[in-house]
Amino acid sequence: MDERTTQSDAVLIERVRAGETDCFTELVRRYQSALTRVARSRLGRADWAEDVVQETFLSAFKSCSSYDPRFQFRTWLWTILFNQCHSHYQRRLRSVPIERWPEECEPAAEANHEQASGSPLKQLLAKERTEQLEDLLLQLSAVQADALRLRFFGNLKFHEIAETMQCSLNTAKCRVRWGLMRMAELLRNAGAADSARRDLDQEREA
Repeated sequence: MDERTTQSDAVLIERVRAGETDCFTELVRRYQSALTRVARSRLGRADWAEDVVQETFLSAFKSCSSYDPRFQFRTWLWTILFNQCHSHYQRRLRSVPIERWPEECEPAAEANHEQASGSPLKQLLAKERTEQLEDLLLQLSAVQADALRLRFFGNLKFHEIAETMQCSLNTAKCRVRWGLMRMAELLRNAGAADSARRDLDQEREA
């Protein structure tokens, strides 16, 4: 077994900074899949996501000398990905019509996170109903959708989401919580609409 597979991100990035550039390959292996899934969800196209992830790794590799070891490598990497997604989106916006995501202030009210996460997103992930999941994410605010992507696609903890999105810990929790609650509401409404359509179809057939 390659010793690099058992070493922490912190050890690997320090080895890269010390000139052992091959160690970066292990970091790519660890994060490529999750980064690609988030980028694809954010940008809506697999080819754009692949480009952005390649740009992210390239940027991270070139910027190793400026990496601050006080911060976790993966939150630094996710921050680079989000910046690359934003840059890519802006470039495409100048040439391809793309629907803008609304930016909203998050409500500060508290809610029961366990109830909210009970969990429409987890259920969709378990069933691999990707199209429905992406459709629901697009109906959330940009910050809520990104927080959910980081939480469930990237497996980030709340403090890592806060670091990546450059917000407070409480704001990160609220974005996930309210995003899940909004998703649950959308699923309930969709279920009610499906039920109404079935009743109407039965009435027509009667």
